Amino acid sequence: MTGRIKVIRKETKVIDGRRQQVSSVFYECWCDVQDLATSEKYTALQTGLENTIVFKVRNCKKIEEIRLNLKEFYAEYKGMEFKVYNASPMVSDNRRVLLKCRAGA
Repeated sequence: MTGRIKVIRKETKVIDGRRQQVSSVFYECWCDVQDLATSEKYTALQTGLENTIVFKVRNCKKIEEIRLNLKEFYAEYKGMEFKVYNASPMVSDNRRVLLKCRAGA
């Protein structure tokens, strides 16, 4: 299934002497929505991560920045927010990256 996602960066900044969380849209792109692989799915069910999703996106400089700072990024798909917990390049195709996310960010 093809869809459009927004990758949102949530940073903590000091504004007027107080820490506040600031959200901004970092990147928007088309993606293929996939499910976890069989072994990953069983592991996710055992650890309580039932609502997981995989977005297959093209590799670019912004995706590389997401890979380096995973804790700051969330993906928004169809109005639902997902926490990005892994961004790994595909083994067979270096031009694509799998963003693995879990619901309930």
